[in-house]
Amino acid sequence: MKGFLFDLDGTLVDTAIDMLQALKLLAKENAIEIEPDHTEYKELITHGSRAIVESIFGKTDQPTFLKLQKRYLDIYQEILTQGSCLFAGVEDFIKVLDRQKIPWGIVTNKPYYLARPLVDSLLALKNCGVLVGGDSTEFSKPHPEPINTAVVKLKINSEKSWYIGDALSDITAGNAANMQTAIALWGYIGSNEKPEKWQATIALKHPNELLGL
Repeated sequence: MKGFLFDLDGTLVDTAIDMLQALKLLAKENAIEIEPDHTEYKELITHGSRAIVESIFGKTDQPTFLKLQKRYLDIYQEILTQGSCLFAGVEDFIKVLDRQKIPWGIVTNKPYYLARPLVDSLLALKNCGVLVGGDSTEFSKPHPEPINTAVVKLKINSEKSWYIGDALSDITAGNAANMQTAIALWGYIGSNEKPEKWQATIALKHPNELLGL
């Protein structure tokens, strides 16, 4: 059976508002001012909490970084459903999959304890067949293990199915798992990145183009 697997942040859900608000609060706690319109940090989301924290604190010793990272994630956990929402067009596509009983799930590098409440807060995602977090398997993306795990749980044919994401690690993992891969160009792709070189099956400019798959 064919199926669809998605990355979460920057692909299905626009989480930038809450993730960046958590960064602002962390900065304020440490008497650091950042620009009110700090959208330049958005592209860091794809690279995880380390990149986000280091964007304002720079490289630190490991104990200091771990303390800051934990505090950032604690702040984010408290607000992660306040402003996050589905990208326009995503809900329509999910409804099509649900109506046609095409299995779908989510494979993210976001820790499961953060991904689960976020997914549960969005009614349109209630039929998600599998959720694999960044800590759900021994390896995270770009390793194919998380995607392979989701493929087994959904009982889909990887070669006839799609993995959609907005990062090189997504496409690398999807290709390694023998999936067809699509780049979500509406996501958090940095201005210095070159998605045309990621060797994806296709690149999509807007969620409405998901229907073409």
